[in-house]
Amino acid sequence: MVAAGAAPSTGHAELLCGAMVKSGVASGKTEAEAKSAATTWWTSRAGALGEGYQEWDHAKNKSVSCHAGPFNTFKCRASAEPCRPDDSKPVDSSGSKHL
Repeated sequence: MVAAGAAPSTGHAELLCGAMVKSGVASGKTEAEAKSAATTWWTSRAGALGEGYQEWDHAKNKSVSCHAGPFNTFKCRASAEPCRPDDSKPVDSSGSKHL
C-alpha cells in the first residue's frame, strides 16, 4: 500500500539531493590532473552536508569546467547537486500480503 501523496516505488532507492555545490579552482600539470583535483575538492565540500552526499557518481547536474592556466598548467572547477540514496526501504509493489 502506498500512502496518499507518496510516489509509488520503482524498487530502486530514490536520491535525496541538496543545492548546487562548487569546488574551488583546482590546478594541475595536465587537464586530467586538474579535473581530478576539482572533483576531489567538490567531494570534500559536498561531504559537509552529511554522510553519503560526497559521492560524485550520485550527483546530479555535474559540470567540470577547465581552462589553461599560467606556466603550462590547467585550472578546473567542479559543480554539481550532491545526492545520497534515500534510507527508506522500498515499498513492496507486488501486491501480495504477508501475514
